[in-house]
Amino acid sequence: MKATQRLIDSVWTVEYKKVSEGKVKILNYSRNDPEGYEREKELPQCKLVEAEERIVTHLWLKPYNAFDGWINEKNATETYEVVNPKFIFSYEQSKENKI
Repeated sequence: MKATQRLIDSVWTVEYKKVSEGKVKILNYSRNDPEGYEREKELPQCKLVEAEERIVTHLWLKPYNAFDGWINEKNATETYEVVNPKFIFSYEQSKENKI
């Protein structure tokens, strides 16, 4: 499953897998995923919630809305705990190494 977050002129795409009720495993997080740019309006919008030292703890999702790109705890329609927390930029994988 994928979701996107637009930051200025980049579209960051998170690829994740639901592992149980309320929990996800992040597989990839990149601004170089062509599918994120091509399908941005079809995919949910996301925010990776970070704790100290930019360790990702949660994933918030909501349906795409071009006029409301900000996601917070109050407007997120889905909230997941991340089962593989790590530094936010450590999730990017090359296509050859993708799970």
